[in-house]
Amino acid sequence: MALAPLALCLINLDPGRGFWVNLSVAAGFVALSLLGLQFLLAARWPRATTPFGADVVLQFHRQMTALIVLLALGHPIVLFLWDSRFLHLLDLVDAPVRARLAVLSIVALLALVVTSRWRRVFRLSYSTWQALHAGLALIVVGAALAHVLLIGYYVDQVWEKALWVFYTAAFVWIGFWVRVVKPFQRHRRRLTVVAVHEEAGGSLRLELRPATTAARKAMTFSPGQFAWIMVGRSPFAITYHPFSYASSALHTERLTFIVRAFGSFTSALAEVRPGEPVYIDGPWGHFSPDRVAAKGWVLIAGGVGITPMLSILLTRRDRGDTRPAWLFYGARDQESLIAWEQLRALADDPAVTLVPVLSRAGEGWTGERGRVDAGLLRRHLPDDVTGLHAYVCGPPAMMDASCEAAVDVGLAERSVHSERFAMV
Repeated sequence: MALAPLALCLINLDPGRGFWVNLSVAAGFVALSLLGLQFLLAARWPRATTPFGADVVLQFHRQMTALIVLLALGHPIVLFLWDSRFLHLLDLVDAPVRARLAVLSIVALLALVVTSRWRRVFRLSYSTWQALHAGLALIVVGAALAHVLLIGYYVDQVWEKALWVFYTAAFVWIGFWVRVVKPFQRHRRRLTVVAVHEEAGGSLRLELRPATTAARKAMTFSPGQFAWIMVGRSPFAITYHPFSYASSALHTERLTFIVRAFGSFTSALAEVRPGEPVYIDGPWGHFSPDRVAAKGWVLIAGGVGITPMLSILLTRRDRGDTRPAWLFYGARDQESLIAWEQLRALADDPAVTLVPVLSRAGEGWTGERGRVDAGLLRRHLPDDVTGLHAYVCGPPAMMDASCEAAVDVGLAERSVHSERFAMV
């Protein structure tokens, strides 16, 4: 799809312009095509996100952005190296409008990358960055498309211009769908806060119920999945945050999310009161045991990464599932164990093994200490792990180590699943 515009260029390709000029133009067209496809990924299209996972799609989004920057910069640089006379196009005072638009597009693209890569260095809040990211993306694509149409050499036919106008309209429609249609749907499916409770480790338990009849459709999910949430503001707000469902998928009359206070949004949840509206976009994610057939589950969680595991175990109980499950729960100390009493009650099932692992355990702690590694897994898992699937969620470093440990004890790589919310 990214290379498709080159077919149009070949129709009017002028060999007399030389290889380097045509190479430069090809790089520009592919960069623009990739930019358009980025909008499709950013729209959280289920057919793209669900099979691979939101973290994989986001990583691909970042990798494609790196390629776009390379192609976009290559477009003018090749021209400058081939013939230095093209350098006069950088004179923004006397350069034609089409050249100014090209410069605007590239500068906006570089600004988008810099503010995304070093968001925390610039101390940009998540909401500010989201608004800036969306605005810069529109400038990049809009200026680039105008640049192409004003040059007109490779799109001089009426049908070619019409095709590019259609291409532009597709971008606009994606933006309209994301910013207008989907928020309207979320408003119709809004939920209401029932209660907010303090949890261990500075976390909050948010309990929700449907506020409208249409909202019942938003209550269905698979254990392990997550939703994008906005509390108390307009459904048209830009900023939504991803949180895993922490309740049973069989009891959807009330949803539960457990959120750790980190940043302005999650910290503000402490001020939320019953009755406030909540807008969610979900469910999302492939991090669910419902997607595979397994003989049992090895659940490895760190910190607030316990929430999808809680949903998995609660759903398992309510379904009457008898397959074995091992939960390895890493935390700093006993006071940081989220939903501990609920987990202990689930572990009353003889088929569920609960293994808390504390990195800074106090005196009197008789359980496991340190971190989840291959040695710890071997002490608690059966010798034969064939048919077991592992699910890992937590801080990035912990996830890397735990995924390697699961493979080290004999689980197949394709049987180790993870979803990295730190990518967001």
